[in-house]
Amino acid sequence: MKVRHSIRILSLLMLSAAILIVLLCSACSERPERPLRIGTNSWPGYEPLYLARDRGFLDDQVVHMVEYPSSSEVIRAIRNSAIDGASLTLDEVLMLAADGLAPRIVLVMDISHGGDAILGQPGIANLASLAGKRVGVESNALGAYVLSRALELIDLTTADIHISSLEVNEHETAFINKQVDAVVTFEPVRSRLLNSGAVSLFDSSQIPGEIVDVLVVREDVAEQRQRSIRHLLESWFRALAFLQADPNAAADSFAVRLKITSPQVLDALQGLHFPSLAENRQLIGGQPAELVQTGKRLMDVMRSHHLLPKDVDTETLFDAGPLNTLQ
Repeated sequence: MKVRHSIRILSLLMLSAAILIVLLCSACSERPERPLRIGTNSWPGYEPLYLARDRGFLDDQVVHMVEYPSSSEVIRAIRNSAIDGASLTLDEVLMLAADGLAPRIVLVMDISHGGDAILGQPGIANLASLAGKRVGVESNALGAYVLSRALELIDLTTADIHISSLEVNEHETAFINKQVDAVVTFEPVRSRLLNSGAVSLFDSSQIPGEIVDVLVVREDVAEQRQRSIRHLLESWFRALAFLQADPNAAADSFAVRLKITSPQVLDALQGLHFPSLAENRQLIGGQPAELVQTGKRLMDVMRSHHLLPKDVDTETLFDAGPLNTLQ
């Protein structure tokens, strides 16, 4: 009898343990996913993401914004898997792809038509005057690309100037202290330096369609976090609608983070085009996708200037799936 009683108790204990394991596993499976981590640096074209967050369009428990002082640090973070996705320029995405990181572009955020520029000290009349001068530039693909394209237009090369490697958070101080004769920079530093007397020698309006900012995620994230990505895209387009409906209120919000005035924000936004949902679908998911050809042209220029170590299959870079689920 004692043996039977012991067996019965043991059976009940085993059954209780099994039930507990099932309950624990169920709890684990129902645990919310950690927020999608998206990295950015300071640039007016990325500000609608923060407008979406501040206006409550973007749920911080679903998507968490991570701010970095420069695009170089954003790139390092995505390389090291410290973030799940990032706002980057198309040339930077090509660099990641060439390094084997398999990035996936899910959104075209903006196209620069003047927001990226080369600024000179007062007295420097034009680009040709930079021969033999010190030019500050961020040590990433975009800065090198803008500089190379600008010099190409006047038959100069980087061998004709003295390059000073500067992170974007160093541009303003180096320029004001005259440590460089010119700087390759972008908003909001561009507006602040122009306001202090800098001379615009070149800007992205002279190479239309070549400087494109995109939202990119790692390949595994694109496959596994579709709902979070969709929420991010929905929030982005809600922010763009708010920007269009009330640009002054949006500019006031942008100005705080960009550290320029609201009128300067509105001026900076004139140098940007934010593609609509319909435009995005054509750029990323069209037959053919328009940005595939842009990427190929960009790749050819980068290869000719030794800014890209090898060719990239641009057709594999785009994932229009999340965009196609939006209404």
